[in-house]
Amino acid sequence: MEVDKCIHTLTESFKPFAPEARPGDWLLDHYADRLHFDEANPLTVLAATDGSVPQSNQYQAALAVIIYKGHCELERTHYVSGRVTAPDAELNAILCAVRLAVKQANCQHIMVFTDSMGSAHRAVDPSVHSGQAFSLSVCRALQEWFEADDLCHITFVYAPSALRWDIHGEAHKYVTELKDPTYQGSEFLELQQPDRRLIQPSYLNGGPWLSTSRHSITEFARVCRCITGHAPIGAYYRRFKINEPHGCTCRAAPQSHQHVLFRCHDQYSVHYPRFLRDIASFMKYNPTAFGFNRDPLGVG
Repeated sequence: MEVDKCIHTLTESFKPFAPEARPGDWLLDHYADRLHFDEANPLTVLAATDGSVPQSNQYQAALAVIIYKGHCELERTHYVSGRVTAPDAELNAILCAVRLAVKQANCQHIMVFTDSMGSAHRAVDPSVHSGQAFSLSVCRALQEWFEADDLCHITFVYAPSALRWDIHGEAHKYVTELKDPTYQGSEFLELQQPDRRLIQPSYLNGGPWLSTSRHSITEFARVCRCITGHAPIGAYYRRFKINEPHGCTCRAAPQSHQHVLFRCHDQYSVHYPRFLRDIASFMKYNPTAFGFNRDPLGVG
């Protein structure tokens, strides 16, 4: 046999009577509860998350999430997170990861890799803090997942971005590829010029904005409320949790500025504004649109 031929060349020494090897004195005999072997588990879903806030104010914060199971990538997503701080971007990324992970079939363990353990702790903290809405969503998603199976559990793992470690490094690379300078908020109404080009804000010679309502400050104020979505309408009340009706008088819900302009025929004249001058005309013929109700006592 090959062993017989090579045994005289072996240099490794063995200690069959080492004190550590005596029966009852093995390390596992005394400290079994302190040793953990984290082996591959087919019921474990891995989620690599990362949030990024570019140094340039030209770009929005962004987040990326990549979901793995075993050696297979299940899905990935990245999107802009608006003008937020780095911890809030990380918190949003964790929320996205949790929502995707709990939906995976045959999943009893979720491992979230993040470079912000502070955001990981905030993710399961429902108290009042910046980004509380994200935390509440995480808590609701995890509570429903936990209640479905007593074996379900989640682990947050710290993975510094500087290490560019494996799947977390891939998430970091993925998020830095996403740059979107066209930040306008979630409710900004895009309008076109007659040549189909988007109207750009300008103040020169009154600009295309001010010139449409130069004769009426109140009409221009309503135009601004309409374009930005900051108006006394249902969508605004719902977004900022104001105790006012969210639906329209025509029973549509929610009452958004898009609905008022293009679909509602209950209290507004039939009109389909496409350009800025159309918005101004719409305000002229619909004096109550995007305006506040007057107090019956004449106060305010």
